[in-house]
Amino acid sequence: MRDVKRKIGALALSVACVGPGAAAAFELDPAWERHVTVFGASLTENTSFDVMSFDVTWADSYLVGVAAGIERQIGASRFSWGIEGQLVRHFGKMDHWEVNLPVVLRYTPPNPWIDAFESFAYGLGLSHATDVPSVEVERTGESQRNFFFWKAELEFNTPVEDSTLLVGLHHRSDGYGTFENDSGSTAVSVGWKRAF
Repeated sequence: MRDVKRKIGALALSVACVGPGAAAAFELDPAWERHVTVFGASLTENTSFDVMSFDVTWADSYLVGVAAGIERQIGASRFSWGIEGQLVRHFGKMDHWEVNLPVVLRYTPPNPWIDAFESFAYGLGLSHATDVPSVEVERTGESQRNFFFWKAELEFNTPVEDSTLLVGLHHRSDGYGTFENDSGSTAVSVGWKRAF
C-alpha cells in the first residue's frame, strides 16, 4: 500500500510541476479550455453493463493515470467537445503501461439534480497496452494490446476554484467484433481535474 501511495504522489507531483509549463508551451484560441486530470481506478471482472447495474466483482488489479486535454463549447449549446491523451500505469495483477486517446463529448445541464453536479461526459477512441492485459485474458480467455477505449464520467464541483471531481468508468474492448479478440475490461475510476 505504501508503494501505491508513493506512485500516486509522484504522479500528482509530476502533473503539478509539468502541467502549467506544458500549457504555456503552446497557445490556443481562448475558446479552448485546457485541463489536466490525475485519476486512479480499480479493475473489475465484469462487463460494463454489469458494472453499471452495480454487479461488481473486483479483480485485485489497479491503475493510476494522468490525462491532458482540450475542450470547447459547440456553438451556443450546452455541449462541448475535445480530445484527451491518457498515460496509465497498471499495478497489482498487471504491470504494464497503457496509452488512450479518446475524443470526448460533454454535456452540462442547465438545472442539475444536485447543486454539486457539473457535467456528464463520454469519450471514445483507441487504447494501446504495452503488454496483453492478463485481467482481460482471465475473463474471456483472450485479448490483445490494441483495442477501442471509452470512458463515461460524472463531474462534480469542488470548493477549489477550477477543480472538479470525476467519477466514472474506464473501459477497453474489441468494439463488438471490430478487433480480432473478443475481450475487454472495465474499471471504476475516481479523478481530480484542473482546468486552466
